[in-house]
Amino acid sequence: MEKFGIFNLLSALAGAAAHEEERAPQDDPPPPPQAGMFTPEQRAARCLRLLERHEHIARGIDKKHR
Repeated sequence: MEKFGIFNLLSALAGAAAHEEERAPQDDPPPPPQAGMFTPEQRAARCLRLLERHEHIARGIDKKHR
C-alpha cells in the first residue's frame, strides 16, 4: 500500500514534462540574455568590496564584545 502515491505523482509530472517538450517548437532560437547594468568584472569588484566591508564591521563587533 502506498501512503501518499508519491511514485504516481512523480510519474505524472515526468510525463507532463515530456509532453510539454514535444509540444514546444524546436526551431525557435532561445531569447538573448538580457544585458545587465554591470559587467561580470564590475559585479565581482562590488562583491569583493561588500565582503571586505563586512569583514571590517565584523572584526569591530568582535573586538567590542570581548
